[in-house]
Amino acid sequence: MATSEYRGVGLNGGEFISDTTSHSGRWFSIVSTDDATQITSISGNITNLDDATTGGGSTVTLTKNTALYGAFDEITLAAGSVIAYNR
Repeated sequence: MATSEYRGVGLNGGEFISDTTSHSGRWFSIVSTDDATQITSISGNITNLDDATTGGGSTVTLTKNTALYGAFDEITLAAGSVIAYNR
């Protein structure tokens, strides 16, 4: 399936994630839908982003509507929820 030029507005779909299970996919954006979303693990092409979440069991907290952009393949939440938009 070809990547749509409209992926920036979510027309390629995505996945709503609101549990603490590890999720895998091919996403270009992760957007928090909760006031205090906590990410415990994230894998993608952003240098050192996983260092912020894996060092000493720490988490990264995102406020509602905060977006991360890149090429993401895996995410695990400790709390809150996100929409992971497909590449």
